Amino acid sequence: MGVRRVLLVVMLVAALGCWPVVAWAAGSQPERRTARGGTPAAAAVASVEADFNNDGFADLAVGVPREGVGAAELAGAVNVLYGSTTGLSGSGSQLFFQGGGGVTDVAEPFDSFGAALAAGDFDNDGFADLAVGAVSEDIGATLDAGAVNVLYGSAARLTATGDQQFFQGNGGLIGVAEEGDFFGAALATGDYDNDSFADLAVGVPFEDVIGVLDAGAVNVLYGSAGRLSGAGNQQFFQGNGGVLGTREEGDAFGSSLA
Repeated sequence: MGVRRVLLVVMLVAALGCWPVVAWAAGSQPERRTARGGTPAAAAVASVEADFNNDGFADLAVGVPREGVGAAELAGAVNVLYGSTTGLSGSGSQLFFQGGGGVTDVAEPFDSFGAALAAGDFDNDGFADLAVGAVSEDIGATLDAGAVNVLYGSAARLTATGDQQFFQGNGGLIGVAEEGDFFGAALATGDYDNDSFADLAVGVPFEDVIGVLDAGAVNVLYGSAGRLSGAGNQQFFQGNGGVLGTREEGDAFGSSLA
């Protein structure tokens, strides 16, 4: 990892320490680990609020990106607490991690599953769904490329049934999974095309853009009756398609989203 990346992450973590403690998914930030076996700096834990079982009570998903899963240190997990007439409760709460309960993939050391979260009704069925960033996910032999898992809401709460995993170069997503991209380091939802389906923006802050190291990019996936899809997805970066600014080394475009 280059010195520029180390300095950039130190700056991002320091900036987070100055922000109010309202760690919405849009403001979550990645950590670069200093070596494959090294311990990352303090993770920016994300939380997001939505009604996953559509019972009229808001529920709370909480990212635990430094959670150890079995022997996999810092694999990461997400806790989900459900609302009720007496407020949030641990009763009936859930814990999700990769490879557990049907969640796609396997809990691996340093994946940081849960470092970024965003909720939206991607299939417009009335139940909020949850996107989870696994920012340091290795894709094949490509270290720290990053991925996003999506869990869907139902009357029986969030479920891994029919869950999805997205990463660059797969399922039609623009880009290629490259070492240190951190796809999924920041997440945000919105109905960008006003078709009643929530869409998902994914920050890729260390994306190399046309030879420019760590310039950063944002991928956008669109919702549909068939859930989130790579069909018609977009990628934005500075100096392209009318986006203002110029891609420069170390810009980290996509580090935060709202």
